[in-house]
Amino acid sequence: MWMEIEILGEDGELKVPITLLYVMLREGCGRLAGRKLVVTDVEKLVALQSVSETIPEVEFCPSGEPQPLYDVDEVLTQVCTEVYRYFPGDESSRCAACAVKVYSILGDMWLVNEDQLVKLLEIAKRYGLPIEWSKGNIVYTTCPPDYRDALSWEPGSYVRGLEKLRIAAKDIAEVLGYEYRA
Repeated sequence: MWMEIEILGEDGELKVPITLLYVMLREGCGRLAGRKLVVTDVEKLVALQSVSETIPEVEFCPSGEPQPLYDVDEVLTQVCTEVYRYFPGDESSRCAACAVKVYSILGDMWLVNEDQLVKLLEIAKRYGLPIEWSKGNIVYTTCPPDYRDALSWEPGSYVRGLEKLRIAAKDIAEVLGYEYRA
């Protein structure tokens, strides 16, 4: 028995919890098909409801728009669709982010396969980078899960975050099959 679950909206936004998507793919319960996940093992899916592990997520609501960063390390420019800083969005920013495109809204297609998506989500766990899903992108952030906690961080601390993202970007490049150039 199989079923389809719509996991993405037309705007590329995730419609299911990211941890649920991760666990379903990691356990081989389904495959990606456009904006849907074709669940091939419904019994296994039901059994997964008790899984307690999570993918770190940021509950994001910054006061201003993210500010793109163009003059960043070559590793980040190779891997990230966009690199930016947040909160409050000037030299006193506290957080940095790297957006990695995994789904094309225009093409209505995944740019990664199931195994790659699982590995990309595991990078967030490994490096303690809470993520946000935005318009077909996995956005790795250096913000705490509750962005308000960043208020207590030192202004300009996004620079340290860029180094953390740079280290994770090497693993992201490997998952995506990019030839990393140091």
